[in-house]
Amino acid sequence: MQQDDQPKTRADYRKEQERAEKEFQERDRKRVQVEKEYARTHGDPLPDDEVESNQRVNPTGDKQHRLGRRLNWAIGWLVVLIIAVYLILFFVEF
Repeated sequence: MQQDDQPKTRADYRKEQERAEKEFQERDRKRVQVEKEYARTHGDPLPDDEVESNQRVNPTGDKQHRLGRRLNWAIGWLVVLIIAVYLILFFVEF
């Protein structure tokens, strides 16, 4: 360990970052292992990658479809309103 009054060198900083990354990876690996064990013992099977990806894609696809429809209606109404304003301005003389 270095004293607090001396600045760290790049090598020391790099080693510290690598050590922190390794610790994080180890904690994450243990967390995933514990989650799998919990799911196995409590009867909550973890979804397969295929099932999980389908669950994520379908709700998002439905939301995007619904949002697209709403945006199309909003654009249509705006076009109608713009045409109405131009017609009013064209036929009304000041």
